[in-house]
Amino acid sequence: MAFAIANYIRAETPEAFDKVIEAFTGRAGLVERMEGFRSLQVLANRERLEVVVITVWESREHFERWVESREFEEAHKRARRRRLEGTTSEGVEYEVLDFTCRG
Repeated sequence: MAFAIANYIRAETPEAFDKVIEAFTGRAGLVERMEGFRSLQVLANRERLEVVVITVWESREHFERWVESREFEEAHKRARRRRLEGTTSEGVEYEVLDFTCRG
């Protein structure tokens, strides 16, 4: 069964929010190379100073391999260099009941 994780990133200030946006517009693009990866969505709400990052995987095991990979470390090292101070993050796991995409 497909698995999704949503990471809710909340910024304390508009400046911190802008840094989060910069981190995702300049991302390395490594996750889409991973086996079992299905999709990535990065959603921003400027009024709430919130970014939601949703990845969908073929299975929880595929997601766990991503988290344990060199690519994950590299992608997040790049984000840490941007010093995303003034933000909080919470990851929430979901079982995917339906997945429809039209691109």
